[in-house]
Amino acid sequence: MIKIEGINNGISATLTGFKKEDIASKIEACQAGACECACDPAVMSKIEDIQITDSDNDTNITVIGDLDVKTIAPMMQACLIDDTQNK
Repeated sequence: MIKIEGINNGISATLTGFKKEDIASKIEACQAGACECACDPAVMSKIEDIQITDSDNDTNITVIGDLDVKTIAPMMQACLIDDTQNK
């Protein structure tokens, strides 16, 4: 499950059933321009920082930047759900 909501300076996402290490490796690939997703370079350029933490069964991602939940949520879901969940 992915829950994404807007915060003052970006978005916050809570992912249940994902491993922090798997999420971190996907994000690093996207930041390096080597992702397997259909990332929009215009959206990626608006990201100032990404923080990943985990607790119990959840992985939390905070993305800082000039981002709109309606724009980034479908991208995150498409990129993260494919083969990352429940590995």
